[in-house]
Amino acid sequence: MGYRSQVAYVIRFETAEQRDSFVELVKHRNDVHWTNAINSCETRYIEPLITFEVDDVKWYESFDDVRAHQAMLDWAVENYKGAGYRLVQVGEDGAEDISEGGDDAADLYDYIYTSHSVNTEFPLLKSTTEE
Repeated sequence: MGYRSQVAYVIRFETAEQRDSFVELVKHRNDVHWTNAINSCETRYIEPLITFEVDDVKWYESFDDVRAHQAMLDWAVENYKGAGYRLVQVGEDGAEDISEGGDDAADLYDYIYTSHSVNTEFPLLKSTTEE
């Protein structure tokens, strides 16, 4: 079955026009992996953002689609003044299995963060009136 992860990233641009230009240029590269990457993102925000989120995925750097996502993130920062991104990957091993990438812009932490919780499913209690 392979190792699975939860992955999310956000790309922030200075303007919605920059974001929209970026999306169009990515689509016109005529690269199936880049096209799949941008098509799996959400781009219809009022704010100049692109977001991506996926659960239970094999996210190996050797996969063409994963390399396309990373290349797209880097390309945005390299070619658009003021653009930045934050990427978080949480693996199967919990708190010790988190990797993060991006330009460490503090405001991007508002969009993606990790949290730890305890979930329970205890059986129902017997009513005290039944005794």
